Amino acid sequence: METKTETIKNRSELIFLYDIKWGNPNGDPMDENRPRFDEERSVAIVTDVRLKRTVRDYLQDVKGQILWVSGDPVTPKKRAEELQITSVEDAVSKCIDVRLFGVVIPAEGRGTSESSLTGPVQFRFGRTLNKTRPVYMQGTAAFASDEKDKQRSFRDDHMIPYGLIAFYGIINQNAAKATGMSDEDRDALLDGIWNGTRNLITRSKMEQLPRFLLNVVYKEGNYHIGELDAGITISVAMPEEDVRSIAELTLNFDGLAATLVGAKDQIERIEYRYDKRIQSAAEFVEIMENEKITVEELIDKKSDLSSEQEKGEKDAGIAKNETPEA
Repeated sequence: METKTETIKNRSELIFLYDIKWGNPNGDPMDENRPRFDEERSVAIVTDVRLKRTVRDYLQDVKGQILWVSGDPVTPKKRAEELQITSVEDAVSKCIDVRLFGVVIPAEGRGTSESSLTGPVQFRFGRTLNKTRPVYMQGTAAFASDEKDKQRSFRDDHMIPYGLIAFYGIINQNAAKATGMSDEDRDALLDGIWNGTRNLITRSKMEQLPRFLLNVVYKEGNYHIGELDAGITISVAMPEEDVRSIAELTLNFDGLAATLVGAKDQIERIEYRYDKRIQSAAEFVEIMENEKITVEELIDKKSDLSSEQEKGEKDAGIAKNETPEA
């Protein structure tokens, strides 16, 4: 008899910060793959789909997980046939991205409605905390565009010089009851967010690095604070558009710390991970500890990786191509 995995019981909120240098964090295929951009605020935008793609690629290529949305250009019906999925229950059982992000299963037969589940993990669009600007450059491609050409063709590159991108997300324990998301799935999600970002080495994303990841786990119930990312600000000693590295700005977590301290009676624990070069992140964790809030550092479990998985991680980093949500 198959043992059913217990679903998560606690709601949590996520903050993820990462940065990019001279790259395209999320090209718009409907606009010549230019970076998505908020012209009024001069900030770059990254869709939730792009972040979910990062997580999916890592879980599939490095961890060997089966995905519903694999990144291959196939129809939902074809994918269901490939995985021998005939029901939502099949999809939940086989595919970790269904348990995390939800699913729409195509219907069989005329007059039959499709089946869908809303995923417990949802992200708002990411945005750069610093103002930046889109940059256009033209370079020489590796090959000619036609056999008769004696010169190589040109390549158009659209990018931003630097951006520190902030994502806010939520994990809803009520929706997890329907998808079957477990504590192990949540751990895989956090691993995929951090290490999936580190694993991206395409031309447009090789300079992406994870900087700060926070998962605020609440006590059982439906409480959450909301908009936690609003408590993180930056300060710079130059025009924000001129910033070119994390060393040229200061991250301020004072607002976030005050918000969490004010709600500490509702918090079960805080899981965190940060780049050790960010001193203010260490100070934030110290404040949480001084306020007697339980904190746990998220650490890679290298011992859990088989030699075959480790090889897959290296191969995936070398061979990964751009996905539709570039």
